Amino acid sequence: MNAKLKGEARRKIILDGYFNNEPLKDIAAKVGCSLASLKVSASKLGCTRTPRAAAEFRRGFHVPEHKRQDYYQLMIAGQYKARECAQILGLLTMESSGAE
Repeated sequence: MNAKLKGEARRKIILDGYFNNEPLKDIAAKVGCSLASLKVSASKLGCTRTPRAAAEFRRGFHVPEHKRQDYYQLMIAGQYKARECAQILGLLTMESSGAE
């Protein structure tokens, strides 16, 4: 599927990929374009992710509003990693993190 797609097929793949929360690299590979080109196309279609949604997608978990300040305090002052902060705050259990 390395051939470049045009028009409606390209738009459908981009919209479906964003809707299904697929990684941007995978969507770009399906469309046959660069990551930058995909982001421009998605912006023109109006389906880009907000910075908060993109961060949650990268982290793999959601930080509730009432725990957000504690989370950032641990990240900055405590110098913990994102997954460690989530485990400390009870957002991510040991089983769901994949640790044995």
